[in-house]
Amino acid sequence: MTALQQVTFPVYGMNCASCASKLTTAFNEIDGIEANVNITLEKATLSIDEKALNTPIATEVVSVLQKKGYQTDYQQISFEADWSCSSCVETTLNALKKHPLVLDVKGNFATQMVHIETLESFINDQFIEQLVALSPYKLTHKVAITSQQQLQKKQQQEQKKQRQEKLSLGFAIALSLPFWVAMINMAFSDTPLLAPWLELALATPLQFIVGARFYKGAWNSIKNFSANMDVLVILGTSAAYFFSLYMLLEGSTAHLYFETSALVIVLIRLGKYLEFRAKQASSKAVSALSQLQAIDALVKKGKEFKRVLIEHVQVNDLIQIAAGDKVPVDGVIVEGSSYLDEALLTGESRPILKDIDDNVFAGTLNGDGVLLIKSTAVNEQTKLHQIIQLVESAQMSKAPILQLVDKISSIFVPIVLGIAVITFGAWWFTGGDFEQALMHSVAVLVIACPCALGLATPTAMVVGTGLAAQKGILIKDINTLQLAHKLDHIAFDKTGTLTKGQVSLDNITSFHHDFFSLLLGLQQASKHPIAKAVIEHAQSLDTKASEVTDIQSIHGEGIHGRFNDADLIAGNSKLLARFDINLTEQLAIHAVNVDQAQNIIYVCYQQTLIGYFVIADQLRPESKEAIEDLHKLGLSTILLSGDKQSVVQAMSKQLGISTFYAEQTPEQKLQQLSDLQQDSLVAMVGDGVNDAPALAKADVSIAMGGGSDVAKQTAAMTLMRDDPRLIAVAIKLSRATWSTIRQNLFWAFIFNTLAIPAAAFGYLNPTIAAIAMTISSLTVLSNSLLLKRTRLK
Repeated sequence: MTALQQVTFPVYGMNCASCASKLTTAFNEIDGIEANVNITLEKATLSIDEKALNTPIATEVVSVLQKKGYQTDYQQISFEADWSCSSCVETTLNALKKHPLVLDVKGNFATQMVHIETLESFINDQFIEQLVALSPYKLTHKVAITSQQQLQKKQQQEQKKQRQEKLSLGFAIALSLPFWVAMINMAFSDTPLLAPWLELALATPLQFIVGARFYKGAWNSIKNFSANMDVLVILGTSAAYFFSLYMLLEGSTAHLYFETSALVIVLIRLGKYLEFRAKQASSKAVSALSQLQAIDALVKKGKEFKRVLIEHVQVNDLIQIAAGDKVPVDGVIVEGSSYLDEALLTGESRPILKDIDDNVFAGTLNGDGVLLIKSTAVNEQTKLHQIIQLVESAQMSKAPILQLVDKISSIFVPIVLGIAVITFGAWWFTGGDFEQALMHSVAVLVIACPCALGLATPTAMVVGTGLAAQKGILIKDINTLQLAHKLDHIAFDKTGTLTKGQVSLDNITSFHHDFFSLLLGLQQASKHPIAKAVIEHAQSLDTKASEVTDIQSIHGEGIHGRFNDADLIAGNSKLLARFDINLTEQLAIHAVNVDQAQNIIYVCYQQTLIGYFVIADQLRPESKEAIEDLHKLGLSTILLSGDKQSVVQAMSKQLGISTFYAEQTPEQKLQQLSDLQQDSLVAMVGDGVNDAPALAKADVSIAMGGGSDVAKQTAAMTLMRDDPRLIAVAIKLSRATWSTIRQNLFWAFIFNTLAIPAAAFGYLNPTIAAIAMTISSLTVLSNSLLLKRTRLK
């Protein structure tokens, strides 16, 4: 036959020439192709003729491979589409499905994207050209980038936006400096410091370049038949600017208010920048979570392992995980055993023993063993990605309390505009003087311009957050200040939050004078967290290790070795039973009772119990006082932990926390918070990746300074010292800050309420109005500075 096209692709899993021969026969049964499978190269070549042009070649090839139990490499290719309606999508998909080498096609009208799945080897320039030609609408090939590249691109965009915001604010402040100097000069001299045309030159870029976003916001608001603060800013500043321009062109320099429009724009712009910084902080949580994902994986392809990008790992792939590596996908262990650090999911510091048929999860850290796993969930289906989605959805669902300014602006703006129009009409009708009528109406708009209102919140926030930083508390956004003073409940994670988050030795009991010397000799070569705790404790006692030989660890049970030709073991009751040591009898000899609910390590030498200790995660010394402080503030406390019931119950009793929930997954913590939020406001305090969804969902989220980057990025408040007593300090400070914000808003509204009628009746000209507005702003600033005197202890 005459081949129109030839494609070659890898085939993994063949063991002999017979496999290749049988696979060749199976491929040749597909109409329109001639196949040749090479066992040495582990590749198949298909020659496609005219008969196959309308045959789903790729689908039938994959079907044959799956039936025979072989593998190949798949890949997705993406195009940007030029669609004008949703029906265009269906038309395009139906056309692309006709290509014989296409496995699946998906389209999204909202994103204008087409995603085509096929075999990796099928993708070349010819294949792309054929797809573009098949589509009835214009398609543009989008070069695929990895998840890490996407993350880097997003971070670069955010950094670029931050640089632009800083430059814009710096540009605004630089242009406004002469106006600030001129206003100070007015207090001491009647002679203007700036020439009229210089004022125009400085005010124009501030009005139309720096203020462009306010014009855009006002226009969008007006188009939607509403009125926000942008409308009021533009009305006031434009009135002052264009009135001044009119007077300047008329040859008069007596009534110029360029400094009024310029300084209002700069001050409001400063407030917007502070809001931008707060919003930017919330997006960093998802980026930090994404960085926990492995970049690639060691996947078994036929007889050998090949390193492939994480995006190309498929369900049912066999993946090897070396000691110390991240688990790249969710899967089940088919070979090997190891301790895995699953703090990502559970928040607990103790590594968990994983054996054959146990599940492992993407992002967790493998310990000292080599594992072979079979993937069960990849990319968007992994547990890690679900946590990322939980954080994203929780952040989106967290509805902030509307600003008082925004609530009133929809009523306030039309009223101000109406008063300005009435003022202009009344003065022109009664006096017949257009210039006088314009001057008084401009005075109304200038005095109503929300400079004090715009400063009321950000100035208090700057002072409040600055004071918090001095106390060791980082507060990121205004929503925290709005809500913290009204909290009802504080929910705590346990490990790393109220405890130190490290394995330590507790209740050490010894029946032998060389107890620690023998124990140190047994553990000093191990990297297990318990061994590290033993070594640290022994070093504090200046203990020298005994020479223990033939050391061997038994996963999930403990460790044993030989000292002076006798068995020396340290482990749990299972290990003692393995060496035929009767634990009950040994404890009875020493007349001791132990709490079986605790994690106890028994040490035996020569078949005799020589001591034991409890593995504990010690409470922070400040935790009990922190809980007491919160109770004094009228707040209830709740403990949410992934640890087992007996441990959580004992710790709750010790701390005086009456409500607790043990063995909680990230999803369960999220549900507990959702239930509490039905009729109250809740704060969440945590330190681990597993706490991120709950932190994002909580009304107020607080992270420990020594916690994971994900927790700190997700939380709206971070304690820079690992001292939970700072939570009560933060709440006291937020109450004081929000009280100041309300005072500022009250005085700002009172000022406008009294000053607008005065301007309308001619008692305030634009110059006096501008000065009065400045005094109002200074009053707000001064009141905010009084926050520094707040007593927090």
